[in-house]
Amino acid sequence: MRRSHPCRTLLVYVLFGIGTAHPLAAAEPRAPEPESDFEQPDGDQTWAAALATYHAATDEDAALRALFNVVNLMRRRGDYADGLVRGREGLERARLAGDLARRVDFLYLLGRLYWSLGDYPRSLEMHFEELKLAGELGDPFVLARTHGGLGITYQRFGREAEALHHLEEGLEHAARAPDDRIRGSLLNSLGNYHLARREFARAVELYGEALRIRERFGNARAIAETLTNLGLAADEQGEHARALDHLERALATFEALRYRRYIANTHRRIGRVLRHAGRFDDSLASLERAREVAASLDSIEVMADVWQEFALTHEARGDFAAALDFQRRQAAAQSEARNTEDRRRMDELRARYDQEQRELEIALLKRGQELQAAELSRRRSHNFALAASLVVGAVLLGAVSIVQVVRLRAERRLHAASEHARARAENAERLKTRLLQMASHDLKVPLVALHATAGVISRAAHDPNAVRRHATDIQADTARMRNLVRDFLEASAIEDGHLQLHPATLDLVSAAREAVASLVPLAAQKQQTLRLEPPDSPLPEVQADPERLRQVFENLVGNALKFTPTGSEVTLGFGTSGSWAWAEVRDNGPGLGPAEFARIFSPAPVPLFSPSTAADGSRDSTGLGLVIARELLTLQGGRLEVQSQPGRGAVFRVLLATAPEAVPEAETSAHSTA
Repeated sequence: MRRSHPCRTLLVYVLFGIGTAHPLAAAEPRAPEPESDFEQPDGDQTWAAALATYHAATDEDAALRALFNVVNLMRRRGDYADGLVRGREGLERARLAGDLARRVDFLYLLGRLYWSLGDYPRSLEMHFEELKLAGELGDPFVLARTHGGLGITYQRFGREAEALHHLEEGLEHAARAPDDRIRGSLLNSLGNYHLARREFARAVELYGEALRIRERFGNARAIAETLTNLGLAADEQGEHARALDHLERALATFEALRYRRYIANTHRRIGRVLRHAGRFDDSLASLERAREVAASLDSIEVMADVWQEFALTHEARGDFAAALDFQRRQAAAQSEARNTEDRRRMDELRARYDQEQRELEIALLKRGQELQAAELSRRRSHNFALAASLVVGAVLLGAVSIVQVVRLRAERRLHAASEHARARAENAERLKTRLLQMASHDLKVPLVALHATAGVISRAAHDPNAVRRHATDIQADTARMRNLVRDFLEASAIEDGHLQLHPATLDLVSAAREAVASLVPLAAQKQQTLRLEPPDSPLPEVQADPERLRQVFENLVGNALKFTPTGSEVTLGFGTSGSWAWAEVRDNGPGLGPAEFARIFSPAPVPLFSPSTAADGSRDSTGLGLVIARELLTLQGGRLEVQSQPGRGAVFRVLLATAPEAVPEAETSAHSTA
């Protein structure tokens, strides 16, 4: 059966160059950012007034209150990087001042800033620290706000049970708060929860109640957010004219307030509604405006959402080449987000280390000053006749201090080495436990099958055909166990950093052909066709370890055969893209949904597919094969792309950089000139 053109389906690329990351965004845009009704901002005038109030503060309490307003406005204006710097400054100053309430406020702002940057683990860390301190305050308003922040962060993670729990608990606290505005904010967030679950009637009911509260307080920004939500709900129900009316009213408010993130997202959502209404040119014009505003933000996530909407609109109008180009831009933006997050965390760890070093140096200086003061006091109490003795005592004291410092440094180094050894031992123990769990789970089935097959052979030894058939089954089972053991050993070597690579210049097509040849009997056993499509022109050579590359293809092709129905076809194709050569394995199995994408490269002993999804009815796999394939490519400077959709099969693409001598001369000179 011929496959449909790859551009005609929703293309979801997962690019892996370093590490692992959060799964890609879903096909439909997310709900707008839920906010709280804490103030009524008024664009640049409010921003200028907040800065003036901060600079005019005469005491630390007033300065912290003013700094809180400045950071909150930075968050709303999209100045996330500066907001993080000033937010951490406010948190440290509140800690030194012993102001518990202000510490809670800055933890909330940091949680929301990390949320806006897509760093949801750090957002949860901030909100849970906030929840611990908010419990000490006992303020229902603060508790409601904190649970609201946890709820919307868990919702972005796809943890619906936890999200609903925190949102409902936040509403319980809001009912006891003296100010009803926090209840309006939580009702709006709960409406987003039901909108994501496509429970439109319930979502519209909650938005309506939130809108009445917000209109009573006259908060223009909050009213615009709820109008945005009502517009999304109307669009989902096919009421495009009503959706555009709500969104355009919200856009006018956000533009007056100069909130760039809100402006970019609202233009993007208007483009989405226009796409649903079939007005593709108008949709692209609105998306172009969203792109211009998003470019001024320090949020790769917002830009990735804009690229995704561009791809969907071009796909809807039949321009599949442009759709694929924008889908790749989205994948590149999310890959950049992972790299940026890694660098940010390294910078934070370095800053923490420097801070601890400075504190240690200050403590040592203070201690030295105390010793000097004591020494001076003692000298004043003695007469000049003891001067020589005092000099000798000072020298001895200095020697003792030096010995003490050297001893303390040695103890710290020994402690650090012990901690490092303990951490490695714990990691090794966890890996051993995980691999044993996988082994007990995945080796059990082929061992039982071997035992049963051996029994059948013993009873049918007089039938040569049956013996040969069962011997073939035994070979398949032992091959599977061999591959499982190999995967366990490879995973252990990668985890310990002991994997040996022997790179060489090789032909990608030949390497793939050799791997496919070893799997032809397995395909024949399932009456499947294993086809290799040679490229239109010879591919440039690549730099890779031949054995490790063969292992990558065996894992990918074996996985495709396993989840492809009997009688179907698994195809290997080849091509080039810039300075990359690629080979892809295509199947028409069950495909991957959002849940599978979330854990496709996780080596945990959790099934990647349910038994019913395996075309051969086999038991769940460890998922180590895909993890190892990805890691082997990463260690060789390559990457693995995945393209799939439930019910439409999957495409696993191996990309390797071409060897230096394989790059055309014109291209090389162009790069050197740049």
